[in-house]
Order: sequence, then C-alpha cells, then structure tokens
Amino acid sequence: MSSPTTGMKGHGYYDDHSEYQRRVAERGLDALVSLVQRTEGRRADLLTIVDYGCSEGANSIAAVRAVITAIRRERADSCLVAVHNDLPTNDFNALFHNLSDPDRSYLSVPGGPILPMGSPRSFYDLVVPPSSATIGVSFSAAHWFRSQPAATVPRSMCAMDDTRTPSPLAEQADADWTQFLTARASELTAGGVLYVQMIGTLVDPDGTRHVTAERLLHAMHDVAEAQVAQGQLREETLAGFVFPTYMRSAAEAVAPLQRGGSPVAGRFEVEQATVDPVPNPYLDTLHDGDAATYAQRYVAFVRAFTESTLRRDLFEPGADHPDTALDDFYAELERRTAADPAWSVFEDWTLTVALTRTASP
Repeated sequence: MSSPTTGMKGHGYYDDHSEYQRRVAERGLDALVSLVQRTEGRRADLLTIVDYGCSEGANSIAAVRAVITAIRRERADSCLVAVHNDLPTNDFNALFHNLSDPDRSYLSVPGGPILPMGSPRSFYDLVVPPSSATIGVSFSAAHWFRSQPAATVPRSMCAMDDTRTPSPLAEQADADWTQFLTARASELTAGGVLYVQMIGTLVDPDGTRHVTAERLLHAMHDVAEAQVAQGQLREETLAGFVFPTYMRSAAEAVAPLQRGGSPVAGRFEVEQATVDPVPNPYLDTLHDGDAATYAQRYVAFVRAFTESTLRRDLFEPGADHPDTALDDFYAELERRTAADPAWSVFEDWTLTVALTRTASP
C-alpha cells in the first residue's frame, strides 16, 4: 500500500517553513511533560521514546528534549533511546543534522546515555519491537490517510466536504486511525503513554463544524480549476483528487477505543481528547500591513507540506508539464492570497489525544 505523500519538502525547506507546526507542538509541551511525569515506566533503567512522523526533526526534537529533560529529573543515569520514525522517503539527513546542533538537540541534556535512532517505515505499521516503547509522541502527522483516497468529493479536494452518510472518506479515516492505534497498542508497554496532535474539527453544541484548513483547501481547488480552464491541468484528474488529510473530531478520535469489537477497545485509557484553536503565526506579518510578505511566507508554509502529494497524485498524472504547472499553481496561490488574504487563510483547530496503555492484552 503506497503512502499518499513521500514526506514533507526536504533539504531544510520544511523546517524553515513550519512555524505553524512548531507553534502547535509548543502549546502541547506542558501537557506532554505532565503526562510523562505520571508514566509508570519513567524510573526504568532503559526507556524508549518513539517520535512518529518526525519529518526533518526541528519541531519534534524540541518535544523529545522536553520529555528527556523531565525524565532526567528523576533518573539522571537512565539510558534513553529516541527513535525517530517517518517514511523511507523522508529527509533523514536533515533530521540527524538537526540532532548535531547543540543548541536544539536533546543529546546535550546531561545524564546517562541518549541513543538516537531512525525507523524508516509507515507509522501505520510497527516501527519498533512489541512492548518496547515507553512514550510515543506524534505532531502534525496522524491526520494523513494511509493511502490516497479512491472516493471523491464533487468540486472539492477537502475530504470533510463529503456529505454522504455513511461517508466513505470518514470510514477510511476511521480504519486508518484504528490501525495507527493498533500498532501503538502493540509497541507500548503497560502504563506507557501516547501523545498525538493533529489537525482536527471542532464541533459546537449546535452541530456547527470548524474544520482546519477548509478555506485553504477550497482556495487550492479554485486555483486548480483555473488551471483546468487554461488547459494546464486535466479536468478528470482534478475531479478524482482528494487531498489526503482527514480532520477528525474528538468524538471520532475516541470512537475506536469505545466500539465493541474494535482491536483497540480496552487497550488504552483516555487522558485527553480535545480540540483547541491555534492562532495563525503568519497573520502577524499581515497585521503589520505587508500583504505581499504574508502571502510569500504563508504559501511557502503550504508548499512545504503539500508539494509531494500534489506533484505525484495531481500534476504528474494530470499535466503535460508537471513541474511548470506545479510552480504556476503556487505562484497563483500566492498572487491571489496577497490580493485577498482572507480568501485562503489557514485556520487551525488542533486535536490532541493523550492515552495510557492499559495492562489488558
């Protein structure tokens, strides 16, 4: 089964343009550290921390450093293993380059040995041996579908626009999330903790939904439709494309844990399942009155996490000159964003799920 992305844009590009993801991770550090401090295995002589979906590492390394610092307060001499996981196509060179930077690396935390490792596998499979992980963390990654969706949405590339009941896209996302949790249930020791942040959907009491990146995805579809009208992109390819992320709600996040017959029912205790807004850091530039700089920085952020998917599943099959069409796509997105920033603004409601592995099989 092929992943719908080959990873974030590499060679430092993602790290340079992932301020939003960095802000999301920073907001969760206090809750993560509090969870770690209650972990039953925190006093063991050997602890393994697994970072699922590490990308180039600049953001997740900071979170792992916070975890290691918290552990060191109780066991200064413990041997700690930090396993960074992502797809085989990920830029692991950039990850380990970041680890060599003493100003940001957790390797400079004093105490016993800290052993960094890499696991180039999909996190929908096992990435470390069963019952070997004490702490699992994942930031801005678990919202990706396991494979490119076959189901489509009329005149949209946003999976959340699927209004069918049942929605095949929602069903695929539920199966993927269940698989993710099943793999983690196998890897974590009893009492181990899992802390996951991903883009989500906030549902108001009256049923109103606030969907992360909804306006951006609609804007992206508008630009792609214009390219179809210009003959730069084939209409049938765009009609068959859904951007492969699912913004689940808190209820959807806990559903597999509570559903009878689910492979993860009874295997975790839910510590937290909440959806909270995260302010857009790129709007600071816009508030200063510089729409052009805002658009440039914002579209670079968008390109960092969308390029590999758009290239492989939209422009390579749908354009005669995919490299040119892809560059033109982002140029037009930037031009229209500078002219009307509200048209494509990224609004984020982050879903945080914190779980403790139970002793049950």
